[in-house]
Amino acid sequence: MECITEEPVARSRQHYIRLTLPQTYRRLIKVGILQDFSMGYGSINGFRASVASSFYWYDLEKEAATGLRIFPFCFMDANAFYEQKYTAGQAMTELMHYYRLIRKVNGLMVTVWHNSFLGSDGQFAGWREVYEVFLKEEVYWDV
Repeated sequence: MECITEEPVARSRQHYIRLTLPQTYRRLIKVGILQDFSMGYGSINGFRASVASSFYWYDLEKEAATGLRIFPFCFMDANAFYEQKYTAGQAMTELMHYYRLIRKVNGLMVTVWHNSFLGSDGQFAGWREVYEVFLKEEVYWDV
């Protein structure tokens, strides 16, 4: 990727099936990745790391602090659609629930969206609008 972009790669997001702890994080550190956005569930939305802010990964087996900063995500469109069987409206309600919780603790809300949900496929009707409304209106929502 660095050859194509002619820029250093410092951030990563692994597909949830590919995230294996602690091996994945050790590999990322070895190749110079500084930030990772893979910490989240692959079957339900929520706080896998039990925190709504970034943190530096600590390698428990090696008893060592690392420079790899983890940015956990709490919402993924595919979880809501495929696993939780939510409609776009239900997903918006859940999205706002997490937003309000995160805002109360001054956390950082990280979400994962797939291009298929943002396209024109009828299967995902309404999902693009959820994304657009959330991005445009979230600063106006009252906690």
